[in-house]
Amino acid sequence: MSAETLRVGRDITADERRTEVLRAALSCIAESGHEGVRLRDVAREAKVSIGALQHYFETRDDLIAQAFQQASEDLLDTWAQQVKTSLGPWERITALVDGLVDRESLRERCLIWIEFANAAARHDETREAFSAVYRQWTEIITGAIEDGTHEGSFTPVLPTQVIVDLILEQLDGGILGIASGVGDLDGSRLRDNALALAGVLLGRGD
Repeated sequence: MSAETLRVGRDITADERRTEVLRAALSCIAESGHEGVRLRDVAREAKVSIGALQHYFETRDDLIAQAFQQASEDLLDTWAQQVKTSLGPWERITALVDGLVDRESLRERCLIWIEFANAAARHDETREAFSAVYRQWTEIITGAIEDGTHEGSFTPVLPTQVIVDLILEQLDGGILGIASGVGDLDGSRLRDNALALAGVLLGRGD
């Protein structure tokens, strides 16, 4: 199949349709868990036939693996757009946190992240996509801390890697809480908590 030339309908390319199907699959994963998703569920969500799904994906497992790859690409693309090197160190950290928590359908995204982690624990291909998110996270935060320390706006109270790990653990814990629905944590509070922790660890005076 030539995805570059094939068109589905009048206005949407095959690549665009495939991306829509993958995002529909992610919505189904959030609702049913990746082990519980069926092809007919995804077809219904994407408003396509099961035959159309099978045209793009050889198996259900292939569809699920590529859906998680799409989740990784979407998150990495969001960070690439939001976190510009022209921003100051603290603004880059803020933009990264905003990209994680200040988004529509936050609970659904949290559920997808947990399912993503679950699949990554069992499948090498998914693990690599999951790891790519953490690598970029680490690179962005580490670069911001180094730049802020160099210019004097940060006076870190712990080694850089420890700070990166603690901020990430704060966010991951909040994502788990939001996904589970336990307590009253929401995106706004998670953002404020994560930035408050980062500010203390980085020795910001304001």
